[in-house]
Amino acid sequence: MEKDILSEVIEVEREIQKCLEHEKSRAQEWLDKVKKESAGEFARMEQELAEAFDKVLTDAKHDAAVRAAEIVKDAEAQAARLRALDDGLLTRIAVNHLKRILPG
Repeated sequence: MEKDILSEVIEVEREIQKCLEHEKSRAQEWLDKVKKESAGEFARMEQELAEAFDKVLTDAKHDAAVRAAEIVKDAEAQAARLRALDDGLLTRIAVNHLKRILPG
């Protein structure tokens, strides 16, 4: 009788061990699947961020080029206005400034 009970206990332990191994295998498969999905999602997000960065960088370069062109245009207009001043006017302006700077 004790042998029968012992045999049954051993058999139950074997069944439990099989169940544990089966569940461990399923858990590992699930973990592998999640890792693979996560890696794919990470790669997709990384690609999206790289594309967004490239777009922002391109836009910033374009905006900087437009602003630089405006600055150059304004500077050229200012230079043209200064070149248009006649020598007499420039002389009077220079003399007035010198009078303020130099004593007597």
